Amino acid sequence: MVPLLQLPGAYLTAGGALLALLVLLLGLLWREHRRRRRAERSTAEIQSRLQTVTATMREGVIAYDMERRLTFINPAFERLTGYPADDLREQDFLHHIHHEDRPAILAEWDHLAQGGALRDQEYRVITRSGQTRWCSSSWEPMRDESGRQIGYLGTEFDITERKLAEEAMRLDTDLFQAVLEVEQAVSAAGLDSETVMRAIAERSKGLTGASGAVIESLEGNDLVPLVHIGTEAPRLKVSSSLSGICVQTGELQRCDDTLADTRIPHQLYRDLGIRSILVVPLKDEHRTLGVLKVVSIEAHAFTDRDAKALRLLGGLMGAALAHAAAFETRQSRLEERTSALQESEQRFKQLIDVAQEGIWVADDRGVITYVNQRLADLLGYSNGSLLGRPVYDFIESDSRPAAQRTLTGRALRPGQNQDLRFRRRDGTKLWGLVSASPILGKDGATVGTVGMVTDITERKRTEDQLRRSADRLGMLHDMDQAILAAQSPSEVGRAAMGRIRRMVPCQRCTVVLFNFDRGEAELIAGYSSGAQMASTSYPLGEFSAPEVLQRNSVRYIEDLAGLKDPPPIMRQLLAEGLRSLLSAPLMVEGEVIGEINLASSAPAAFEPEHRDIALEVTSPLAIAIQHARLRQELSYQTGELERKLGERNAALRGATAEIETLLHSVSHDLRAPLRHLMGFSRMLLDDHGSELQPGALHYAERIHQAADRMATLVEDLLNFSRIGRQALLRREVGLMTLVEDVVDQLRSSADGRVIEWEIDELPTVDCDLALTRVAITELIANAVKFTRPLQRATIRVRAVEVDGQVGIRVEDNGVGFKMAYAGKLFTMFQRLHRPDEFEGNGAGLAIVQRIAHKHGGRVWAESEPDAGATFYMTLGGQQAGQRDSETGGGAGREAPEVGAEDIPPG
Repeated sequence: MVPLLQLPGAYLTAGGALLALLVLLLGLLWREHRRRRRAERSTAEIQSRLQTVTATMREGVIAYDMERRLTFINPAFERLTGYPADDLREQDFLHHIHHEDRPAILAEWDHLAQGGALRDQEYRVITRSGQTRWCSSSWEPMRDESGRQIGYLGTEFDITERKLAEEAMRLDTDLFQAVLEVEQAVSAAGLDSETVMRAIAERSKGLTGASGAVIESLEGNDLVPLVHIGTEAPRLKVSSSLSGICVQTGELQRCDDTLADTRIPHQLYRDLGIRSILVVPLKDEHRTLGVLKVVSIEAHAFTDRDAKALRLLGGLMGAALAHAAAFETRQSRLEERTSALQESEQRFKQLIDVAQEGIWVADDRGVITYVNQRLADLLGYSNGSLLGRPVYDFIESDSRPAAQRTLTGRALRPGQNQDLRFRRRDGTKLWGLVSASPILGKDGATVGTVGMVTDITERKRTEDQLRRSADRLGMLHDMDQAILAAQSPSEVGRAAMGRIRRMVPCQRCTVVLFNFDRGEAELIAGYSSGAQMASTSYPLGEFSAPEVLQRNSVRYIEDLAGLKDPPPIMRQLLAEGLRSLLSAPLMVEGEVIGEINLASSAPAAFEPEHRDIALEVTSPLAIAIQHARLRQELSYQTGELERKLGERNAALRGATAEIETLLHSVSHDLRAPLRHLMGFSRMLLDDHGSELQPGALHYAERIHQAADRMATLVEDLLNFSRIGRQALLRREVGLMTLVEDVVDQLRSSADGRVIEWEIDELPTVDCDLALTRVAITELIANAVKFTRPLQRATIRVRAVEVDGQVGIRVEDNGVGFKMAYAGKLFTMFQRLHRPDEFEGNGAGLAIVQRIAHKHGGRVWAESEPDAGATFYMTLGGQQAGQRDSETGGGAGREAPEVGAEDIPPG
């Protein structure tokens, strides 16, 4: 080798340059090594800081580098997905997100890769156990000290409870809305029970998705279908049906498959192809009236929600005449839901990830040392302007005591939540759900806090709306009850206006009814400045043109002062200091009958919610006013009818009394001349009969016979008159004993004939014993007389019940009569047979009819010539003893006369 000093000059120059280059490269490598060491220390510090911040967080934190490789997860994320960190690193990018939701996230990822942020992303996560959970996440770019993006940082928290609560609230809201629609349909049905039942059945079928609906009434041991829609409805037994079990227990019964349910022993449902059944009892107070049932041809067709819906509808149906029960059920459900919502809110506050909305780190004095960008955005400040300032500077003064309890001192507990109100930079308010966790030093002392806030301003607004809606429902129900209790249209209107002015801010509210035929408007009820307004009438033109009033539309005038030519009534409102007017029509069967008017002293005072309240009120109010009108008209017509009926009854009683008095007087005055005539004719025949010529003797005998017959007629007239004037002495009388006594008395009149007597069990009735004995004697003697041509006669006495009245019927197989002459049977002294055929003067059946009428009953007959007759008599009331429901047919005619000794004295 040649020594270096001996090399030529050119070689020396080249060697120096190479050595300098090597030294430069070594220097550059050393600087890069030191930069990488600093970067690694910075990364370690960032990871250590991130580990410190996220270790106590309830939300999951995950980070990817720019190549979408997993670089960091916190314990909360491992608990959320159920996967350990090593398993997550082996998975594909975002593998834990549901495959249906992953494309939406990936579609937004380019925006994140370009330095943007992804906020409020909601998607489903599939856990290691296969369970599906709902999560909400926010993604931010991660940058190094130079501002270069080096990855992506995401925070995720479990919102499954909130999603379930929202879905439950939606379903319950739909259910309550459907029940409210059913209640409105029932109110619109009025007093027609069948229309009410049909409306309930149709809505029950639609609400539960059933293939059919049935309403069954309880009649003894039977359940009788009253209304059925979409299915046939067999008659069922209480003792052997699911409906019967519902009646007996008073509880909802559910059958998911009739083929396997042992509670359904019969084949009726299976023959109809019915597989699923829901049935609830219909109750009026403590009495079960029947059941409401929905059926389906599918097995397991009904859900718990369907059962809840049917319970509500069953309660509404059973209390259709008293809507309080339906409202109490809805109110109870609403209170339960509100309580469940509050409990869910509490759990929600514990589970919600505040870090995804905003994060701050403060020292032990409460001075902010770190904030994330989201918190700065929420408050409207830049990051730097928040640092070094106390947290309480951004909290409203009324929330600071609660904030101090939550964020500082011994009260600081991990996971504790508090609703606080923040003040944004622009002066607007922000409601936040705040929680904080302590940062502990090596000695265990608190050296700071990590605080998290979620924007719940919208939730607070929703809660306020829910409270107002609940108040509105309660007020509407209270108004419905007050309307139902009112009698006149004015009372109905006052009840409605007294409630609506508590729901709608107004200084004047009125109910006005229109009479388009007379061109009049009547103010029936109203309040002005808290005082009741007197009823008054106006010309219709003072309100508006009739064609405007007849429109079925709401009229809202935001400022009466802006009208160019207002009607007189609006000028009056302006004079009273009122500026805005809301009018809603009252509709009945498609016709406008009036309107409600709400006026306020402020322009544009009414909001859309107030318009909705007015529309909700008008429908039941119009129906109630129409019903009150009908009640008033019915009361007036009833009074007029009762007055006219009383006048006619009084005139009829007077005329009847005069006729009976005259009849009694004439009959009584005829008795003395007849006795003289009979006595002298008998003396003439006895003393001088042998001296008379045959012709004179014949005349004398005819005179005596005529006088005797006339005396009998006069005696019958007196008996007839006595019955009309005699007071009834009602008591319980056993018809069985009475008939047997009469039959024993009449056996001697059989004249050697064979009479077969058939007497069934007879009831005990409330009647006058003496008069009833006379009537029964007449009827049975009538049967004995008109079976005289027969050597073997049959007479039957049976019980009868017609139109709630009880009595007897007497059948015979005698000569009978033609029904064309039945109208003469019960007329005084009318006969259907000659005197030489059958004795009598035609007064007996007239006396029977008068006795029946005096008891409030009636008498009639049925017959055919030579086929016997049947006479019916009722005594005007329910039986007091055993009832025999057997009835029969027959015929009738004139009965034999009865002697005066058989008639009780007048």
